[in-house]
Amino acid sequence: MPAILFVMKYPLHRRDNLQTKFDGQLAAARALGWDAFHIGWDETGLWLVSAQGRTLLTRAPLVRLRGYDHTLLFIDLMAAVRKALRIVKPDVLYLRYMPTFGGALRAMRQLKAMGGKLVVEFPTYPKDAENSRFFLRRLVFDYTDRVLMKINPLVDLYTLIGQPCEGGRLDGRPAVNIVNGVDVSAFPLHAPNAGDPAVRLLALASMSGWHGYDRILTALNAYTGGADVRIEMVGGDGDGSLAAWQALAERLGLQNRVTYHGPLHGAALDRLIETCDIGVGSLGMYRYGLQTGMTLKLREYMARGLPFLSAVSDPALPADPAFALQVPNDDSEIDMAAVVAFAQNAKQDAGVAARMRAHAEATLSWTGVLRGVLERVCP
Repeated sequence: MPAILFVMKYPLHRRDNLQTKFDGQLAAARALGWDAFHIGWDETGLWLVSAQGRTLLTRAPLVRLRGYDHTLLFIDLMAAVRKALRIVKPDVLYLRYMPTFGGALRAMRQLKAMGGKLVVEFPTYPKDAENSRFFLRRLVFDYTDRVLMKINPLVDLYTLIGQPCEGGRLDGRPAVNIVNGVDVSAFPLHAPNAGDPAVRLLALASMSGWHGYDRILTALNAYTGGADVRIEMVGGDGDGSLAAWQALAERLGLQNRVTYHGPLHGAALDRLIETCDIGVGSLGMYRYGLQTGMTLKLREYMARGLPFLSAVSDPALPADPAFALQVPNDDSEIDMAAVVAFAQNAKQDAGVAARMRAHAEATLSWTGVLRGVLERVCP
């Protein structure tokens, strides 16, 4: 059985928004007949994780330092990769683009000396707008890119999520565009709340500026219709935006119509989503120069069969007005009356959830996405 080692930032002691994606990739690899491993970290250290269990690779004595998971973790991670390579001997190493320091070059050379293939994923392509959001982030990724240019000759394939790459190459190496996938089976099917007159909007995210939820708050404040509209905000504060939106809601007098649940996962999240009528996608990506995107959140909504509104254009999603309401990707005011009408129509459409799920299974499955990648590097 061929083996694949996924390298990404994967906490084992708490939930993270990206784990849904990572778990979907792991499940897809196993469904395709691969032995899938990844490296995760907790308060003890870094572990090699497989379907059979965990093996401690290296302890992390500095893990309790504030900011460890944004700095020193990435140094420890590459030390763990070098140890994992001696255990797993993978046919493919799948590396997610993230802060990468000098030890990464040594690890990738070790992989190539063993005959392994290297795939590097850019989850947002082009990466420049995403990396320049903050001064310190820009410094970190400027250094990361210098390291990756040294690794570049070792790359067998780049996978790019975002704009098309020209000529199927990036920096002289083979490249292919992929879409963010979803593990459809991981989510329960949503049932429309036809008997509930209230309209409940789900804003699910690690709250950051590009989600633009201030736009939905100001739209609710301007709404003069008769529907009882509620916003359920789910997620922690990513960059200070959640605190700013809470303050905005208070200034607008929306305290009784917005509920802040904090991070929710598993059954608790499923129970809340059962009460919601539509999801809210990212509404502020234009603030970072992004007009298109392939966000994980919209794929989760598709898999669940939860209609949604979004500002960013996603070429992988169908232009079905029953599935999604597209709002302008700019600073203009969102028409809450149109949002309410969309939600009320969704509440009465008993078949919308099944249709959305069928589309997700046919076109957005991680199994199909990863099959194409693995067949490309291991024909």
